[in-house]
Order: sequence, then structure tokens, then C-alpha cells
Amino acid sequence: MKKIIEPTGDVCIKFTEEELSKLGLKQGDKLSWEEARDGFILKKYEKIDVDISEWSREVLEMLIAESVEQDVSVNDVICKILEEQFAKENNE
Repeated sequence: MKKIIEPTGDVCIKFTEEELSKLGLKQGDKLSWEEARDGFILKKYEKIDVDISEWSREVLEMLIAESVEQDVSVNDVICKILEEQFAKENNE
């Protein structure tokens, strides 16, 4: 599928309802992108559930401390850690 990137000050790619349906996307889905040889590839972010009930007190305290220090939610701290770890694993 080819799309035209419209100049909006930000990068904005508009999909028709038919294209959204064909791609399995819905309004508001988050996408990431990576450069490809002749353009770029869009990938839909996938939701994962993380069970923190078995994490040690030390880990939970570290997450809270990072959250306070960075002035972001604990969820954002966990997401950042997971993204960094996935990036490390993909580069190895």
C-alpha cells in the first residue's frame, strides 16, 4: 500500500476506513515505524499484560523511586525498561 505523507508540521498519514479495516487497525491505535530500503514500515503497538504481584519489594520500590524522580507514572517507567530490554535483545 502506498500513502502520501501530508505536510502538517508533524508527520500525518491518513487512512480511509477501508484501509483501517484491511490493516486490522482502528482509530487511535499507536504505531511505530522503522526505515526500510524503499521507505518505512509501520507496526502496530501490541498490548501486553505484566503481572507484578510476584516482583520483589526492592524492585517495586525502585519503580516507585524512578517514577517520582522522572515525574512519570510507574507504568511509563516499566514501559521504558521493557523497550530498552527489547532493543538490547534485538541488537545482539
